[in-house]
Amino acid sequence: MRLLAPFGRFLLGAVIALSLPPYGMWALAPIGLGIFLRTARSSSRKRRLFDAWSLWMGYYAAALTWMIDLTVPGWVIATPIQALIMALPMAFIPANGIGRSISVPSALVVGEALRWVVPFGGVPMSNLALGPIDTYLVDVVRVGGALLLVGSIGIVAVGVEAALSAQMRTTLGSLAAIVLLVAVAQVSPTGRIDGVINASVVQAGGALGTRAATSNQLAVFDRHLEAIARQPVDTDLMVWSESSVTTDAPLETSDELAIITQLATDLDAVIVANFSETDGDYFRNASVSVNPDSGIAGRYDKVHLVPFGEYIPLRSFVENFADLSLIPREALAGNGPGLLESGLGPIGNAISFEVYFPERVRSGIKAGARILTNPTLASSYTTSLVPEQSLASARLRAIETDRWVLQASTTGYSAIVSPSGDVVLKSDLREQTVLTTSVELRSGNTWATELGKFPISLIAMLLLAGTALFEFRRRLSG
Repeated sequence: MRLLAPFGRFLLGAVIALSLPPYGMWALAPIGLGIFLRTARSSSRKRRLFDAWSLWMGYYAAALTWMIDLTVPGWVIATPIQALIMALPMAFIPANGIGRSISVPSALVVGEALRWVVPFGGVPMSNLALGPIDTYLVDVVRVGGALLLVGSIGIVAVGVEAALSAQMRTTLGSLAAIVLLVAVAQVSPTGRIDGVINASVVQAGGALGTRAATSNQLAVFDRHLEAIARQPVDTDLMVWSESSVTTDAPLETSDELAIITQLATDLDAVIVANFSETDGDYFRNASVSVNPDSGIAGRYDKVHLVPFGEYIPLRSFVENFADLSLIPREALAGNGPGLLESGLGPIGNAISFEVYFPERVRSGIKAGARILTNPTLASSYTTSLVPEQSLASARLRAIETDRWVLQASTTGYSAIVSPSGDVVLKSDLREQTVLTTSVELRSGNTWATELGKFPISLIAMLLLAGTALFEFRRRLSG
């Protein structure tokens, strides 16, 4: 078959991006990758690298368009960097031989694993695992986390390539591997129910495409209060959105915290609120748990900050050629597990961007969290791309940990997600509302939370290195 031109690979990558939310055509990922594999069998590693880079350039040019709402130069710079990270492992996929079937899923896992840690601590948004969120395949995340789901997409892609090449044995082998993984997921350990409570998420509502530096932060606080006052709320746990409160440090002495404490007392409920705590030229993104009557019970300062969103890497250099007025303050990172103590017991807390990182959520579960809260924002974006992907990430974390997830957004999608990843309740974009339902407090670990992402990452790297070494020795002997 004639090799696709680089522009053709670019277009194929853009089509694969339609596998992501909100488009939902998840099958385009393994099918598109299978077509790419079938048409990219160069014996030159440099050629393989260029072919893979062309593919991922198309993918990220489309998948990262949400960055345009933040910074066009950032989108232009990030696209080739993200593409290179994914392309590098694929350069080591053998052109032929038995090792090819093993190295394809391994290369995808290694690429995504690298994206989740570099650059600037990782940018796992628009990752391949977000696509098959509504399929039976998603259950494998309880076994090996989202990276195993990425590997499963690679296994299906191998089957597609084999089918296009009329290699039915490989196609059937890929199908058998997928069936086995899904079957193992059905019998893998899950958590257990410790109790049932009523839980609520509050969405303040308002316009999309707004920035914290140019918006009325007091109005966001007031809209949370208005949403609660509009309807009777019978709840034991209430979660507010990210940056629902803006106050000067220390937040513990603020009038806003006093108001929230009184509200918690009136509702006889624990409230998880999120503060933007300003301190001179800096601020902290902090969640607090507030008990009725007694007030603040726990505090968690966001650990994994958003580069070019909450802080500017190499700020003194970047400000020479970019307007940084929309990010006037640098965020200070916290430390420790994502956990809040409360009258309901330990509550896991991942703030906004952190929900994309399995290890941040896992830190709270390992520390004893029986339910997960995810205050988020999404108001900076003009489309549903980021809200949809944030919700998909929350669903992945729910399945991985076997916990209920309460995602509270300012104007995006607020939702209550069950441990099976089902969205039990969901708001509309920009809607002002309070969503309430019964949820479970759960304990126990899945294999994903027990082991984390290190084992699957290590296995993928060893398999990819092993097949590359085998190909190298075969060439020498030939």
